[in-house]
Amino acid sequence: MRILILLVQYAPALNPNVFRWAAIAGHWAAQGHEVHVLCSRHSARPDQEILEDVHVHRGGQATLMDWAYNLLRRKERRSEPGAGLEKPGRFRRMLEFAVDVTWRKLYWPDGSGLWYLPARRRALRMLDEKPFDAVISVGLPFTTHLVGMACKKRSPALRWLMDIEDPFCFAEALPPNNFSLYRRLNYRTERRAFQLADAVALTNANALHRYAAIFPDAAHKLRVIPPLYHLPLTSGGEITIEKKPGEIHLGYFGTFYRNIRSPDRFLELLAAAFQLVSELKARLHVHFFGYIEAEFMALFEKFPQLSSNFIFHGLLSRTDVPAAMQAMDILLHIGNTTDYHLPSKCVDYLFSGKPIINIAATEGDSFREFAGDFPGLAHFYWQPERGQSPPAKAFVVAISSLPAVQLPETDSSPFELEAIAKAYETALIQ
Repeated sequence: MRILILLVQYAPALNPNVFRWAAIAGHWAAQGHEVHVLCSRHSARPDQEILEDVHVHRGGQATLMDWAYNLLRRKERRSEPGAGLEKPGRFRRMLEFAVDVTWRKLYWPDGSGLWYLPARRRALRMLDEKPFDAVISVGLPFTTHLVGMACKKRSPALRWLMDIEDPFCFAEALPPNNFSLYRRLNYRTERRAFQLADAVALTNANALHRYAAIFPDAAHKLRVIPPLYHLPLTSGGEITIEKKPGEIHLGYFGTFYRNIRSPDRFLELLAAAFQLVSELKARLHVHFFGYIEAEFMALFEKFPQLSSNFIFHGLLSRTDVPAAMQAMDILLHIGNTTDYHLPSKCVDYLFSGKPIINIAATEGDSFREFAGDFPGLAHFYWQPERGQSPPAKAFVVAISSLPAVQLPETDSSPFELEAIAKAYETALIQ
């Protein structure tokens, strides 16, 4: 097949969509398919290149922030290795403020709306030059689906698959645009996209059920394709975690999102645990791997008594993640406030061979549901709004006992590259 994948960002950016689709695109190319990726431009990369036999085409701006980065040819970017270790500079703060009070209140369908016109022109030109068999649009951002819709309208015989990693029209917790202005337009446009698409892939059943209720006429097109487990076998760099006898190293991998995922519950729980068992403070070290926005760093600063227990590593390259995970005694998972977002790292956690502490923000925590009866999981959920205190005693017991838990081998094959790529192939041809 000749396949076009629409992604706003691609390598060297590091985010779940890039991890997932770079792996799948490379797998398909190795099987003999001709795979093209259309993404936004990057001032440090050529407009056209071949990466692992995948034809990469770059054009247009991913966001207003990326437009500024490209204009100034800045090397340090929030979505690339090393990001997240320093507070935003004056340039970043000024630009963020200007964007907040103007652009973010008006853009549609999302912050990548700048990419739509140049991507649409490029995609249609590519279709005219040589027909594709299939196009896959990966969102959020929803902008990619608008480009996919334009391709489908131009070539009705083209198979179009919408890959929805994060929902759009009902995403009230993390709205992609100003819902007070665009709510009806969001529903109307996504309904039209579902009508035109040949298949729609979602990462979890809760999102599927929500969409099936909203767009029942398209329910037969929906399918769940779970997160991809595809960590490199060898480390590409040096991850050194110095350990002393008696120490416990707890590692969090990922980022935080406003109204979706926050460290505040964990911080309150940790402070309560140290108050209960003071000697634990000298033993426990908490590592954070990933980009952390300034608003969440401000939450950490509200707990100065915990600062000596935290180590911030910034954003790691994908090849460094396995070694960092294996250097931990326990992995820390902080859950979402929604039940229709399933963190992509959940499979990396479950098949790491490490025990996991899960801090849930909702009773219907998606990670706990996904993990099932995983024996190495310690789950914590409490309701501060009802006056419930953090379960400090249970947390101390878990921190002390989990490193010694013997975990059985688990079958990761349903989540590995061959199975996930096959699931998308099936969706494209059925």
